[in-house]
Amino acid sequence: MAIRLQDIADDLKLSKMTISKVLRGQTDVSEETKARVLKRVQELNYRPNISARGLRTGQTFTIGLALPSLQDPAAAQIVAGVNEGVRPHGYSVAITSADGDAEREEREAELHLSRQVDALLLCMRGDASDLPQVLETTTVPVVLIGYPPARFNGISVATRETEVGQIAVQHLLEHRCRRIAYLRGPRTPIGDMRFTGFLEEMRSAELAVKQEWILEPQPGDTGYRSGYEAMQRLMAAKTVPDGVMTYSDLQAMGVRDAALEAGLEIPRQLRILGCGNTLPLCETGLTLSSIDLAYRELGKRAAKIALRGIGEKGNATAQRSVSLSPRIVPRSSTGEWAATERKKTK
Repeated sequence: MAIRLQDIADDLKLSKMTISKVLRGQTDVSEETKARVLKRVQELNYRPNISARGLRTGQTFTIGLALPSLQDPAAAQIVAGVNEGVRPHGYSVAITSADGDAEREEREAELHLSRQVDALLLCMRGDASDLPQVLETTTVPVVLIGYPPARFNGISVATRETEVGQIAVQHLLEHRCRRIAYLRGPRTPIGDMRFTGFLEEMRSAELAVKQEWILEPQPGDTGYRSGYEAMQRLMAAKTVPDGVMTYSDLQAMGVRDAALEAGLEIPRQLRILGCGNTLPLCETGLTLSSIDLAYRELGKRAAKIALRGIGEKGNATAQRSVSLSPRIVPRSSTGEWAATERKKTK
């Protein structure tokens, strides 16, 4: 016979409401009680009847997650963060991808809402200027992951993109780079903010920003080939940079390979800093220092905000948007590994 919630309550001499609160992840239950309940639930192999609970509460216990592309390395990190945020509360995640198509982005949002998701997490294309129109009339909690369009007045979670450019320059300066090149990304709000941060920090350090060291790949191309070809151009210049910041880790990989093929020593003659902290990419070959953009944490925070909105019956107006700082993950390409190894051998 299937174990019921009431059976667990009777067994532990607790109320059915207390058991329910623990299983929903509510915080107004003591840690001791929570541990007792979870231990007994596991021992009895209890499985909540989601269908029955849905009929009773009018919920589907599903969170919609609309991504611009599943090919983007950031997607896996965002999905992991969202799952981490919702699983303890008995929710599942329905994932769709627009594959970079603006019209499909609108359709995917409509699809999620037609499936009666309890909340929608929306991660839009970097060049998107407007939200899907269907969101203007929905009462479902919506959380935007990433930099919001100018007219968006809802809840969002995003990385502080200007800081990306700033901490990149700071890191390279700390490693004695003075001739710093930048492979800028697409001309989107995110790309522009990173470039602004780069320029601000360079000017603050009173370093020259040479036009021949600011390279812009073909529109939308932030891949390996763009980094490889950009480094070839930099090496053909009269003065070769001693530090390179890239828009993506794939670009950094291309820069690294072109430099090594030309006989440059990394990091002695050239230090390289990627962006995205894409694994295992950054740890393949001569490892790449990179900027972690907190994608997993963004997904987790977005999930928590959505769950709070569900609990407030969609009234998430009291909640605030969240912005997270990026961080440097140092590896061999800026000298961190080499410095560590020298200390070990002393």
